[in-house]
Amino acid sequence: MPLFVAFLSFKPGSSLAQGMAAFERRKTFQHPPRARLLGEYWVAAPPDKPQVVLVWEADDDGPGDYYEAAWGDLFDITVCRATRPVTELPADLGGLATALGAPSGTSPS
Repeated sequence: MPLFVAFLSFKPGSSLAQGMAAFERRKTFQHPPRARLLGEYWVAAPPDKPQVVLVWEADDDGPGDYYEAAWGDLFDITVCRATRPVTELPADLGGLATALGAPSGTSPS
C-alpha cells in the first residue's frame, strides 16, 4: 500500500491565536477514513520548518486532498509519497537511478 507524508507549516504571518485555534480544532478532527494513520507529530519547530508531520498509508491520493481541504486555511501543506528504507539494494539499480533522474548508466549518489 502506498505510503504518504504530509508536512504542515503555519502560513507566514500566523499569530499565536491562530496556532491555538489549530490546536483546539485538532481535538475534534477526524482523519480521513481511507487513510491508515501511522503517525501524527506536532513539532516545536522554528517558523520556517513544518510544525506538523503526518504519515499514513492509502490506496490513493484522496486523503492528502482531505488534509489540504481541512487544514489549508492555517497551514501550507506539502504531501509527498514516501518509502521505507530497504535492507538490500534493488536488483534493478539502473532503473532506480533513471527514476531518480540520473543519466542512463549512472547510479544515484
